[in-house]
Amino acid sequence: MKLDTWRISGHAFHFGRHGLGQEETSVHLTSDSLFAALASSLASAASEPVFSEWISHFTGGRPVLVLSSAFPCLASVRFFPTPLRHSSQGEANPLAAKTLKKVRYISEATFKEMLGGAALSLLIQKGLLLQNGQFLISPSEFEGLPASLRNPDLEIYSIVQRPRVTIGRAKADSNLYHTGQVLFSEDCGLWFAVRWLQNEPALAQQLENMLKMLGDAGLGGERSSGSGQTEFSKMGELELPDPSGRTWVALSRYLPAEDETPALSSKEAAYAIESVGGWIYSHGVKSERRRSINMLVEGSVLGRLDKDVPGQMADVQPVYENDAQPVGHAVWRSGFALAVGFQNT
Repeated sequence: MKLDTWRISGHAFHFGRHGLGQEETSVHLTSDSLFAALASSLASAASEPVFSEWISHFTGGRPVLVLSSAFPCLASVRFFPTPLRHSSQGEANPLAAKTLKKVRYISEATFKEMLGGAALSLLIQKGLLLQNGQFLISPSEFEGLPASLRNPDLEIYSIVQRPRVTIGRAKADSNLYHTGQVLFSEDCGLWFAVRWLQNEPALAQQLENMLKMLGDAGLGGERSSGSGQTEFSKMGELELPDPSGRTWVALSRYLPAEDETPALSSKEAAYAIESVGGWIYSHGVKSERRRSINMLVEGSVLGRLDKDVPGQMADVQPVYENDAQPVGHAVWRSGFALAVGFQNT
């Protein structure tokens, strides 16, 4: 299975999560948020027919492409979410559960070894842990990093609180609050993958144009305060195992379709669920809260399905009493999973 990969270059971002205050931020950008950001940038720049045609490629059944979430990278080394189900094959001295749970992201070489059935604890023993045990990288990948990054004490990212002030309209009184920013060190950033399910050069060019527009507009929240300035650049192809008829791991958030529930009840499944909500920002419409949906997080491991693109789109526009729809149009959230074949033994 071939994937196109893109690098997201930038220093400061605010990736909010539903249920958390503005002072909190995530380290990576989820696939559904990336899809929504792309759709929003197209809606603001293109005509309604152009936007509707793009969305129709995802709402009519099998999508034209699937996005992964955007995960950290160090120079050219891509990191992946740690699969939530670990193999125990070959384990001699299993590490403490606390150490295993702490590893949030694993390097490309390590990820591919896990896909083949290698035990996480053994990979930790022969690899290097960075960022206080949150990142695992293989020795060969570490040695291939630029000299400025070959530091076991490297701070890949930091999260800071930025003070902000609002001024009341009636009394002009001030109110102090804080927003969270994730700051990436030099030559560190994010990357994401695109799996094309149709070979259409015109759509590939359209996606490239949309990424340029999104880079100009900014990514994530708190853009008026300096967050989100970014550029997108191609990062080459990536080859990963096809998921068809196999246990698989999700590189994106995943909203199971009704006929996919057997994948969740499989003895091989291991997943976590996250409530996804937030606000709708649509031109000429008052901001409204989206309907919350429950999605499986990145790194979730699911049982076999007879399809290579699990998931579905969801319209999350709010619906109030008497079926009132204040936004007046569909608000699409992508729950298609970028699935990768996983040998879990």
